[in-house]
Amino acid sequence: MLHVTTRTGDRVTAALPEDVDLHTAPLLRAVGARMIDEGCRHLVLDASKSRFLDSSGVTLLIHWYQRLTRLDGTLSLTEVNANVYDLLHRLGLDTVITTTLRTPAPDPPGP
Repeated sequence: MLHVTTRTGDRVTAALPEDVDLHTAPLLRAVGARMIDEGCRHLVLDASKSRFLDSSGVTLLIHWYQRLTRLDGTLSLTEVNANVYDLLHRLGLDTVITTTLRTPAPDPPGP
């Protein structure tokens, strides 16, 4: 499920689930559509817990990007893991959707 963490005016930040795939995309699409219909114009997706994105997830991101762009809005992804980031980069989506790579956790101090 898409979990809204903050909403300020027309800017919404929402956390993506662990998997954005064929099984989760239809519900995510419906929730995102409702947010956009209710006035969201700048959607920030927190992908810090997401570990997998398939073609259905990519299609969903493109759909949201196109819808928001038509409304003079923006879509961005934050805390994207390296695998998902590489996929979006290979597809060229990182050139139209602002995408921020997750920073790796620091190594624990040695003994």
